[in-house]
Amino acid sequence: MRLASAFFLSFALIAASASACRSSSTKSTASATTTSSSGQPTSSSKTATPPAGGSPTAEAASAATGSTEEVTGIVGNVNTSTRTIQIDRRSGASVTKISVLPTTTIRSAAGATLALSGIRTSDRIVARGSLNDQRDALVATEITVSQAVPGTAPSG
Repeated sequence: MRLASAFFLSFALIAASASACRSSSTKSTASATTTSSSGQPTSSSKTATPPAGGSPTAEAASAATGSTEEVTGIVGNVNTSTRTIQIDRRSGASVTKISVLPTTTIRSAAGATLALSGIRTSDRIVARGSLNDQRDALVATEITVSQAVPGTAPSG
């Protein structure tokens, strides 16, 4: 009897998973009632959630697009008219261009608020944000600047 109950439970869960993949709804629940060795009824349920967009690839792509990235580098050039910063990347995301939005928070390492024009060549920066659609620039939501001491060469 226990073997038959276990088989029924397994079959119900497999059927629910297959149904969830074909269904247009976001969740599917399967439940079954079995009898324990003491003769008492027990029940179990399992909820299956199919991936967004119907495929693991679509889910991974959407998660990657909206994920927060970070890049650390040495400032090479700041263009205030295009609101971009070119960097010599040291670590993090594989980009050398940072796009600065009007809403981007720019702070010094000490915590003071800075303007884009306050970032200088050779400053070390850590930028956080998301990659653009072409994945060749970081669209920054937050930038922390460690200002270079005048007359010193950038460390690597």
